[in-house]
Amino acid sequence: MEKNNKYLLLTGIISGVLLWLSWPAKPFTFLIFIALIPLLYISDYCNKHSVKGASKVFFSVYVAMLIWNSLTSFWIYKATLPGAIATVILNSLMMTLPFVVYHKMQKAFKHEISFAFLVIFWISIEYLFLNWDLAWPWLNLGNVFSETPYLVQWYEYTGSFGGTLWIWIINISIYKILVSYIGNFGKKSVSDKRKNYLIALGFLIIPVVISLLIKVEPATEKAQNIVIVQPNIDPYNEKFAGGTFENQLEKMLFLTSKEIDSNTMLVVWPETALSIPFDEENIKATIYYQQIENFFAKYPKASLLTGIDSYRFFEKDEKISTTARFYPYDSTYYDAYNAALLLNPNRDIEFYHKSILVPGVEKMPYPNIFKFISKLSINLGGTSGSLGKQEEPSVFKVNEELIVAPVICYESVFGEYVGKFVQKDANILAVITNDGWWGNTPGHRQHFQYARLRAIEHRKYVVRSANTGISGFIDSKGMILKKTEFWYDDVFKVPVLLDNTKTFYSINGDYIGRIASFLSVLLILLSFSRKFIKREIPGLG
Repeated sequence: MEKNNKYLLLTGIISGVLLWLSWPAKPFTFLIFIALIPLLYISDYCNKHSVKGASKVFFSVYVAMLIWNSLTSFWIYKATLPGAIATVILNSLMMTLPFVVYHKMQKAFKHEISFAFLVIFWISIEYLFLNWDLAWPWLNLGNVFSETPYLVQWYEYTGSFGGTLWIWIINISIYKILVSYIGNFGKKSVSDKRKNYLIALGFLIIPVVISLLIKVEPATEKAQNIVIVQPNIDPYNEKFAGGTFENQLEKMLFLTSKEIDSNTMLVVWPETALSIPFDEENIKATIYYQQIENFFAKYPKASLLTGIDSYRFFEKDEKISTTARFYPYDSTYYDAYNAALLLNPNRDIEFYHKSILVPGVEKMPYPNIFKFISKLSINLGGTSGSLGKQEEPSVFKVNEELIVAPVICYESVFGEYVGKFVQKDANILAVITNDGWWGNTPGHRQHFQYARLRAIEHRKYVVRSANTGISGFIDSKGMILKKTEFWYDDVFKVPVLLDNTKTFYSINGDYIGRIASFLSVLLILLSFSRKFIKREIPGLG
């Protein structure tokens, strides 16, 4: 028995390592098509050889998920060690649950049906990762193709969930070929084996062929001259340190001056570029705003899109938000925001408040439940340790042609949410971020690569400004046209083509995830109903 336990443990370790090796930013993407096979074998093995199969499946698969999550997401510790530990443990646990369900289903249903249950439950978990208060979809399987966008041009129809489904189909198809030689499905004829080969090959090749055949129509709108700035300001020792903002602002204006010209339509600065808290109602009265306004007055066509730390006081009769903080000096309340600001040539100001906040850093998940640990969270405002947010995205209309989606940092991982900007007629995606928190780790490289998937899903050019990390310019096929190096200040000018079309995915979002979630609930109900019928009415069971 002890020998079997070590064997299962080794199998789980192999799967975890394969998943890690396949993940960006490493050049082994194709390993994802076999990385899940050892986990399928674990369940089969436990069904045949173990009376405590469910516990052994759980342990072996959990080890695999711990390895994968730890090796790909360890960099979170640079910002928050407790957050990194919690993310790895919880994510691994949630990813293990579909395999336990699959193991149970194998005993009640035919093998092909139990495979379907596994895929449906896995996609449901990924959909949950996108939509609950502890949202962390960083390792949703479909993200793995961010460095090989030529394989998944069909994401404009399916989003990244299409990639998840593809990965599972290939792993299961190859697994069925392998087990046909060891008798798990009984004796197979030569024709049956040939059929399995052809099915696996078809599932592998057809999506690639479709991707290569998809023609992306060139954007019809004229190119817009856009300047992207990467100031490279250390977020730990400089950016939020007192007395340094004047120098930071001068640096960003200096970098901008190197590329801006009379034809520039938009300048993009990164997340929290304006890092001292600004009162949104009185920002025009500050010397910093006036300094920015005077600079841009020399370029009458140019608008500025920048990240900003801001706050807003509530009027006395206004409904107070759940994240508002009490301001004792004036006996009123205010919300703090991680926001984007648009300064137009006519000197109007618009704000967008980041909607998808990072759990444990920018918001306290489920504050009514976890209020007792709110003091342990990073204090960014709010009685629950949370920033304020707006419920729906809003776009910035720079001019008659150029409508920008101001996507702030973490939001760029959420394909359906980005699609809501497109539904409101955004024709370019502007990702502003501060990836310096993670240091020179895979974190900032993964984050940059994921923006390529958003470009494909919505067929929009992406301009990306990072405080430091990787700033860049990505076309509507997910191809990198220009990018910066990590930990360098840089600025560059790009001609961005506008595309006003809306893809099937932009309109319909994560419909695959919604369908899988509905089927998961239905299957669970049917499972309980079947047990009830067998127990209460044996003749009908």
